[in-house]
Amino acid sequence: MLIVQNATEPASMRNALVDMVTEGTTDIHVASAYVTLAGAEILLDAVEKSVGKAAFAAMPKTLVTSFDFGLTDPQALQHWRGLENSTVLVSGAHELAQRSLMPKRAFHPKLYAISNNLETYSMMVGSANLTSRGFSVNTEAAWIQHGVPRDTIDSAFEKARFETTALTDNLLATYAALRQAQPPPPEIQQEAQPVAAPAPVGGHKLRAFRHAIESREVDPADYAAMWIHGEALQGGSSNQLELPRGGHRFFGFIFDQYEYPRNLTIGQPILRSASRVWDDRRLTWHGNNQMERMNLPTATQGGFNYADTAVMFRRLTNGSFELIVTPWDSDLARSWRQASAQRQTLFRLGTVATNRVVGLL
Repeated sequence: MLIVQNATEPASMRNALVDMVTEGTTDIHVASAYVTLAGAEILLDAVEKSVGKAAFAAMPKTLVTSFDFGLTDPQALQHWRGLENSTVLVSGAHELAQRSLMPKRAFHPKLYAISNNLETYSMMVGSANLTSRGFSVNTEAAWIQHGVPRDTIDSAFEKARFETTALTDNLLATYAALRQAQPPPPEIQQEAQPVAAPAPVGGHKLRAFRHAIESREVDPADYAAMWIHGEALQGGSSNQLELPRGGHRFFGFIFDQYEYPRNLTIGQPILRSASRVWDDRRLTWHGNNQMERMNLPTATQGGFNYADTAVMFRRLTNGSFELIVTPWDSDLARSWRQASAQRQTLFRLGTVATNRVVGLL
């Protein structure tokens, strides 16, 4: 399966990689030219949430990367190396010993292999490095293949490990110091930089989501994802997310009882995050404030802390929705805001003056 990502279809690489992970994942292997901490966390968090902390600690985790140009984040190397049952191999140690970060031969693979049984792997190979930009806003392409024999993956990584060295404390310290003294060339250092903050947009200047639906400018059901600024949620557990009026259409529900003065249940979409599934989360109409609300899973129910976050619902092929929660100023949230603005699918949450926004992708 071919996956293509660009700035208006952000995080396609992230979504494809997350979809490869299952509750039965047994080991992971990554060969990536450059790695950032935010990029590594995308993969590692997805695996840990799927299999649980104990299984994640026990499983083999291999990273093969490079010191080339000083683009790889030392914090990413330290984080991966600090995990239990983890192996980190690096290319460029010979040049490092000569006080250089310029490779004589570039280490440039981008290969991700995740095994969900003892015999085969799911594999993603393409252009995306394990960086937040590679998995969000960069234009990237990758091929996904399931059922790849284990010996094929073993052979591929044996070749990727050519002229690499096991990361040690001394190597990491030397690399971090030299990287500070010799920062990456400006022409290529953007790969390791955070996603740029979107141009500020006052919510009161945007078209209201409700009006865009009523004028048939958009039909939420036509989109793969809907995200909302989770600034400050309601309820005693701070888990009631206000949706724009008409937001229920994204989930495939039909509701028109907007004159009802009290609360009504519109439906209960199935939400997922890794191996966790919630089929009891109510989407309701609140007549007192003329808004729709989603009862999100609380932290004690396996959910999240939603304060000042971006909350995304991503449509999955089985009719359920991946619940993605990320800090409002994270690279992922920034990529969503940029994409919705470019696609002109960025809206004001309500009809009254507000800076809260909602986007479709």
